[in-house]
Amino acid sequence: MKKAISLVVFLSCLSQLCYGVTEEERKANWDKLREIKSQTSLVLHPQKGEMTRGPNIVEPGDDLSSHFSEVYLLRIVDPQDNEFYKIHITALHRGDQWMNYKLAARKTGSGLKLSALSREERTDSEGNTMREEQLELAISFLDLANNIGGRGLDILLLGETRQEIHISSLYLLAMMQSI
Repeated sequence: MKKAISLVVFLSCLSQLCYGVTEEERKANWDKLREIKSQTSLVLHPQKGEMTRGPNIVEPGDDLSSHFSEVYLLRIVDPQDNEFYKIHITALHRGDQWMNYKLAARKTGSGLKLSALSREERTDSEGNTMREEQLELAISFLDLANNIGGRGLDILLLGETRQEIHISSLYLLAMMQSI
């Protein structure tokens, strides 16, 4: 079974190399399940297990891009067959202060476990200070299942500012079908 999964991952990576498609060039049509599914990737990690990564929902020029550079869903099956779902967020902004996201919740009000993974400060080519925060939200299988039939999953991030993130129901369905 592990050899078959390794072969699928290898062929997937090879096909991307053959077509020369970069992450920046790929844009999802969020209205087509097949297209979203085609942008999911499966990675086998020796310590973490099997990780399925959904496409980045942040696209240049949309409302999310002014606060975030990446938002994607991870499905992780560890070596002991425990299954986890996490939303990975890269908050990127210009300015003198960190956003200090401290709380995450579903729009319905119930909280989500928020972990700050890293912080990095750098200067862009114009001399502006850029601040990048890597965040991770733990969500449950029920969060995914309950939001597939409706509008999708709406998340609030609270810190120095209040930000809303919407993950469409088709995106959630594509990740559920990767099981």
